[in-house]
Amino acid sequence: MKFETARSRRDVLKIGLALGAVPLLGACGDDAGAAGEGGRIAWRSGTISPTIPDGFTLMCDKKGYLSEAGLDVEFTSANGAELVRAAVGSRLDVILLAPGTGFAANENGADLKLVGVPWNKVRDFIFAKKEIADPADLAGKRIAIQAPNTSSAILVNAVLEQYQIDPGQVSIVQSGGDSERMAALLSGQVDAALGGVENIPIIDRDPKLHRLVSLADIVPDVLGSGWFATAGIIEERPDDLTKVLTAYTKGMRYALDHLDEATALAMERLKSAAEDEPDVAEAIKAHRDLKIINPDLGWTDKQVEATQELNVAIQAQKAVIPAADVTDTSFVDKVIAELKTYSW
Repeated sequence: MKFETARSRRDVLKIGLALGAVPLLGACGDDAGAAGEGGRIAWRSGTISPTIPDGFTLMCDKKGYLSEAGLDVEFTSANGAELVRAAVGSRLDVILLAPGTGFAANENGADLKLVGVPWNKVRDFIFAKKEIADPADLAGKRIAIQAPNTSSAILVNAVLEQYQIDPGQVSIVQSGGDSERMAALLSGQVDAALGGVENIPIIDRDPKLHRLVSLADIVPDVLGSGWFATAGIIEERPDDLTKVLTAYTKGMRYALDHLDEATALAMERLKSAAEDEPDVAEAIKAHRDLKIINPDLGWTDKQVEATQELNVAIQAQKAVIPAADVTDTSFVDKVIAELKTYSW
């Protein structure tokens, strides 16, 4: 497999660019007390940097479900590593991040456990030029990924293996983040690129490009995101954690049934311009249509193992940890006992 680098055109993708421009929602304090505003219970939640799915996962706050549950929640946005450090340092009570990050942190000594899964599958696609009609046609082509030895590289390798393409027959172009990879594809620097579902509107309206393959079809058991909590929170505040996850679930279900409001919330989070609304709306709809959003929060042991196997492949983990040691299903059980399963 040959590696190259590509320069990006950062002015191409408005939605993608918005992700890096949004500041933290709130600062994590070391001395947050148990009493919140209005006598409600104080709770601190951390989420990954603003993304399109915030239109679903943060609807719980927008619609007041957290407040109705007697909770005063402070939100903080940061990257995965920062969220892990804040949770382990007792500055956050629950965090949303890629499950692989949480499992790797557990192996390295963090007492984090998975307690809910709001996105139950990988959100990435390989987008390509129209003349690449089938994944088998990727032989001899240039494919943009984030960097070698990352999940993006492993995901592309999984596609090559699925379609029996020798890795030596493709040129892997190191292009950086999602926006940069899409810019490289749109500008013709590469023939195909790995990118998130939010790029679907941009790709679909370009007559020269199309969705070549969904990675969820290639690695169907790899989880997309998860709520993690420390052993301390699980043992000392189980009722509060249950209330939080129940409110989050109510919010996601409301958003799935009210896509216009989910679009508005996503735009608010991304600070999107008004002209971006059609693209954001289409991306929100794609999350529902592809069932990326998981309104029941559950998972399987097979998914936990598959997600860790991806970690092992990129050397983020040494070995797969038994699912029972890195997850706690009791909270999802309580949520579903109250809300029942979602009817699509």
